[in-house]
Amino acid sequence: MSQPPSSPDPTRSWLVTPEPSPPPASTPSTTPPPTLPPSLAPTTQPTIPPPPTGPTSVSEVVQGIKPSDFLKVHQSPCSQQGFITGIGVGAVVGLGRWVMGLPAPKAAHWAVGTGALGAVAQYEYCQYKRRVEREKMLRMVEVYTTRQVREKAEAEEKRLRQKREQEAKEQEEAARKKSWWRVW
Repeated sequence: MSQPPSSPDPTRSWLVTPEPSPPPASTPSTTPPPTLPPSLAPTTQPTIPPPPTGPTSVSEVVQGIKPSDFLKVHQSPCSQQGFITGIGVGAVVGLGRWVMGLPAPKAAHWAVGTGALGAVAQYEYCQYKRRVEREKMLRMVEVYTTRQVREKAEAEEKRLRQKREQEAKEQEEAARKKSWWRVW
């Protein structure tokens, strides 16, 4: 294991002392900018290509699947509910087929097949419920904001009406207090 030559302690290789800079040149304007060690140099982020236009083929989708995606499948919404439903449905159908006299390997095939179908069906039903709930929430927000705008406009109209009535009363009071006759 090679250590940087300027590291004070070989067990702490992340501590790197800067190398002494050479004496300044006769003209200060020609000094190069300081350079960072390679471990601290800024890295460029890889550019993400734009999404393809048009329909996506199955081979493109399969190429986009990473092995780490399989480790995160349980974190997606509705997947746990789908897995549990699929396991339950598969177990019930598999045991039912086995009790009815089907050999164990064929009953296991039925269990796996119906379990997968049950999991997919439950997952899609859950996603459907989520879409409906999202649409309801958007509608509620829309209704709430329109009601807020309407109430604000009504309150402003009421305030203006009261202000006009108050001004009318003040003018009436001023007219009443003004004497209708003059001495000279």
